[in-house]
Amino acid sequence: MIKKISEYEYNRVDVDAAVEFVDGLIKKLGLASDERALAAVREELNAYITDFSTAVSLAMIRHTLDVRDKFYSGEQDYYDENLPKLWAKSAEFHRALMASPHAKKLGKVINPLIVEKIKADLRIMDDKIVEDCVEENKLTTEYSKLLAELTYPWNGKKVTLGEMHGFCKDKNRETRKKAFTVIGETLLTVQDKLDSIYDRLVKVRTAMAKKMGFDSFVEMGDLRVGHIGYGRKQIEVFRNSVKSDVVPTLIKLKAELASRLGLNSIHIYDNDIYIEGGNIDPKGTAKDLFTAAQEMYDEMNPTLGAFFKEMCEAEAIDYASRDGKAGGGYAEILYSYGQPFIFANFNGTMDDVGVLTHEFGHAYAFKRAYENKIDSDILVGGMETAETHSMSMEALCNKYNAYFYGEREKQATYQQIFDALNFLPYGVTVDYFQQLVYEHPDMTPKARRELWLKLEREFRPYVDMSDVPFISEGGRWQYQRHIYESPFYYIDYCLSTCLALQFGELAKDNFDDALKRYLDLVEAGGTKNIDELASDAGLKSPFASDALKNLCKQVKNHIEDLGR
Repeated sequence: MIKKISEYEYNRVDVDAAVEFVDGLIKKLGLASDERALAAVREELNAYITDFSTAVSLAMIRHTLDVRDKFYSGEQDYYDENLPKLWAKSAEFHRALMASPHAKKLGKVINPLIVEKIKADLRIMDDKIVEDCVEENKLTTEYSKLLAELTYPWNGKKVTLGEMHGFCKDKNRETRKKAFTVIGETLLTVQDKLDSIYDRLVKVRTAMAKKMGFDSFVEMGDLRVGHIGYGRKQIEVFRNSVKSDVVPTLIKLKAELASRLGLNSIHIYDNDIYIEGGNIDPKGTAKDLFTAAQEMYDEMNPTLGAFFKEMCEAEAIDYASRDGKAGGGYAEILYSYGQPFIFANFNGTMDDVGVLTHEFGHAYAFKRAYENKIDSDILVGGMETAETHSMSMEALCNKYNAYFYGEREKQATYQQIFDALNFLPYGVTVDYFQQLVYEHPDMTPKARRELWLKLEREFRPYVDMSDVPFISEGGRWQYQRHIYESPFYYIDYCLSTCLALQFGELAKDNFDDALKRYLDLVEAGGTKNIDELASDAGLKSPFASDALKNLCKQVKNHIEDLGR
């Protein structure tokens, strides 16, 4: 019988005891006789940490399900305060590991990528920044709670930001404009708090980067999210590809779309609308959506269908938006049990299908990495690889849009592909904004907002933001959670979108072949870097200078064919 997520017992894990355990392992490293003995001690650490992290993940999940729950809020505070001590001790362990005379041969008995990751981790963690990490944790939790507890006045009710995002895509243009206006006016009431939190985050992250020997937080931030084997130079190549190939393509597509929608220009509240009369919403209730998803995965692949059924039986997909629930969506794994969990906030739009299929891609990759016994240090890979698992799942699911949208399946596919391409300029804006902020950490809040508007004009010149409060002044980034909580993660969505769009084009011509390539990519988990994974799947690396040139032509033709 499948155990439900709610039935897992939670007990706080003692960080001080964990630190003491790792201390003992450091002593054992000194006794290792060869590289295999070193690897064995490292396996002891991994086994301990995975059990430890399972409890931490369970507390985090329950905290995000209701940030007002005092018990789990207290548990989150405990880990925010104490986990950096364990991170520092783990760094000490890895420093001792790499100092061993046998470390040079370690890559012969474990995946060489793990060795590269350990070297990167040693550059970003030390006990001298423990207090900074504690402060950073507290600030990101403060931000998360601020957004989760904030409500928005809507037709006599108070609703969440997740629900407001649904109104932002309403079929009625005035309703969309009103929704953006309400978001803007509400966030203006807490803008001082948002500015203060971000000021302190920039300062503490810059301080820790300096202590670790970096010129700024930029390189440290890239390493923290697992950008191994590439950095700002490669990201700049990709960003320039977006600017030279995607932006001109979207200028043309948006001009054609504006004409069809009867608009003189595309405003911020029009930017996510793709179909005359308003975007397509999935048919029926949330329950109907789950029934459709089960039918889809059963038909797509028996293994995928069985896994989706298991997730539902374990009640491991929490989708309802409600007061006190944190915003956004994520997938996590309770590693000791091999049980993934999906967190989402449905809002009645196409986003619901998107988040369900996206996070299911993550969850399935977690499950396969766990079952394949991929080393927990690399598991599903860097964030760009993990997001390829999820973004590509979204693209592959277009074949089955009839399950969700009935006779409007073709329009739904058009909408999903157009939306994916439309995301890229925004995504690189988020990343480039962060790079420039951390390269100039003394920027004032006003200067940051001016910078955001400048980048919007550069990468999204087809969007008019002039008539919405807060957003017109450059505040849109302040409710993009990743900027506060997971700096430099957002570019991974862009890199993976480049690969997902390629999977989508392959699926259009030969779905079975595209699905096989995707499943093979997932089976590899994080055992290879993104360039190798792309090559193995027959895809072009996002870091190739022409990665988006031909793809934009293909996608543009596909969008126009579907839109006819």
